[in-house]
Amino acid sequence: MSATDVLLGQSRGLRITLGVVTALAGALILAWPGGTLLAVAVLLGIQLIMAGIVRAVTAFTYDADSVGGRILFLLLGVLLIIAGILCLRAPLQTIALLVLLFGLSSIVTGALELFHGATGGGGWAIAGGIVSIIVGIVVLAYPVGSVNTMIWLFGLSLLVVGLTGIVGAFAPSRSRVGSHTTTTAPPPPAAPATP
Repeated sequence: MSATDVLLGQSRGLRITLGVVTALAGALILAWPGGTLLAVAVLLGIQLIMAGIVRAVTAFTYDADSVGGRILFLLLGVLLIIAGILCLRAPLQTIALLVLLFGLSSIVTGALELFHGATGGGGWAIAGGIVSIIVGIVVLAYPVGSVNTMIWLFGLSLLVVGLTGIVGAFAPSRSRVGSHTTTTAPPPPAAPATP
């Protein structure tokens, strides 16, 4: 792996770092559910900014033939960064917006993870995408539910997505496995002897 790959986000270390940060944020929320919404909003803001940076970087390193995939990753990255900054800027004034942003970002992120898993990212990306989509749908379907439930769902989602990201970084993807298999062609048949 070249230094350019590391800088542009194709490194295993960058994926592991995002997974660790995401899982730690989820574990902290689950360990401290009675904490203030301010703390939850700050953790959400930090996680959204980190995820946005990785998605934006992925837009320039994603192995896609079409420009559409790159644009989707870039747009998601920018939206996640903006949402994270808004969470850090006015966390107490945007609780309803946080629920909406969390639900939408979970669904979009889950859809991208499913797409990534289906195009060579492996089963761990698909599992993380499914969990993220389900959590996003539940949050959007019951926005008036208790804040504690949202906090628990958020913490659980971050923990599961972070752990699947870490495990997925170590698991070989189909594209990497396929690129290392070599086939040897049999030697050409000998020409028949002429009498």
